[in-house]
Amino acid sequence: MAGRHAILVSTLALIWAGCGGGAASSPTPTTPSSTSSSTTAWRGIVIADEYRCSPYTPEDYSYSQSVEDDIIARLGGIYSPYTAECFGSKTLTDIEHMVARSEAHDSGLCAADDGTRSSFGSDLDNLTLASPSVNRYQKGAKDATDWLPPNNRCWFAATIVKVRLKYGLTIDSLEAAALEEVLTSCTSLELERPVCASGT
Repeated sequence: MAGRHAILVSTLALIWAGCGGGAASSPTPTTPSSTSSSTTAWRGIVIADEYRCSPYTPEDYSYSQSVEDDIIARLGGIYSPYTAECFGSKTLTDIEHMVARSEAHDSGLCAADDGTRSSFGSDLDNLTLASPSVNRYQKGAKDATDWLPPNNRCWFAATIVKVRLKYGLTIDSLEAAALEEVLTSCTSLELERPVCASGT
């Protein structure tokens, strides 16, 4: 009898274990690589807060003063697209980064190599001319949240999008909203040149 009882107990134990009884199994640990996260984007640009992952040094984004001649050739004259102001000499203008170098640094280039930073600093797609007063005291390193040009806003906004996409830069939500407000009202994204520009 005792033997039959022992067999019955053993059989019930096996059935219980097969049905999931006994000690609960530990869940598989979740690792960062196995989790999924959704990324919010605007016009193909990732929306994220600015973050300075390494010290910013303007010299990392240096450019040759001779690039001004290339900017003038692209513009078709010595003027500022921001104000349509014409200048009698290039010595009266500043070279202006539409996406400021410090802004680009805090939008992803803080993790870029030296070559990429140098390329950004002298990239004609991001360079234009401005009067010293606008470049140094009005726009400075501001983004579209805090400053927009009185002229050529559509061209300016489209250029910001182009440059951020080109270098894989992020954008914060406030700037994205400011640029979207401009772009949704645009009928053309082309640069409007003043009468002093060649060919106008």
